[in-house]
Amino acid sequence: MGEVVIGARAKASPRLTLGLSFSGALSLAAVVSVLVVISVPRLQGLARRENEADARVTAGLLAEALSACDSSAATSMRDLVRRPELASGLADAELLQRGSLLRRHGYLFEVTRLAPSSILPAMPMALFAGEKGVLGSLLAIRAWPWSHGSSGETAFVVTASGASLLHPNSAPRWHGLESAGQPMDELVGWRPVR
Repeated sequence: MGEVVIGARAKASPRLTLGLSFSGALSLAAVVSVLVVISVPRLQGLARRENEADARVTAGLLAEALSACDSSAATSMRDLVRRPELASGLADAELLQRGSLLRRHGYLFEVTRLAPSSILPAMPMALFAGEKGVLGSLLAIRAWPWSHGSSGETAFVVTASGASLLHPNSAPRWHGLESAGQPMDELVGWRPVR
């Protein structure tokens, strides 16, 4: 009665091809390469700026907590992060070197004591910037990049009395664990944070 022609229908329907020609594959690879070359450095720069902004804010928070501590007692970073006002804000931070350093978002933080000789040259700079009580305390928080260039460049110092300074640190003076414990005996190259 009725004939079924399976082979004829199969031949009549169009075939889908998903393969690329050699020139098409090269063109696609070239476009992807250009996107990677342009995007990756921009993303890295964005990450560095974000780390620096986080470091500046974190140093300020730690300095605020430092101002609430008894200035006559030795204060470690471990003591600071245990304070109730910082308990939830630093949950993603890591204590290093037996609690003397804090690492957060590509930066290291430590409690430091500014030498009086370092504050005197900075005093006019801080006064012009409107910083009140720059001599109120010699205790400060210092922040510097964990890995210079990839996690950030700028170094920060925020005193317990609220004076904030930054150093461009372009020739890496402070980076990594080897910069921990360096005395702050001069403030050459530091400028007020605006």
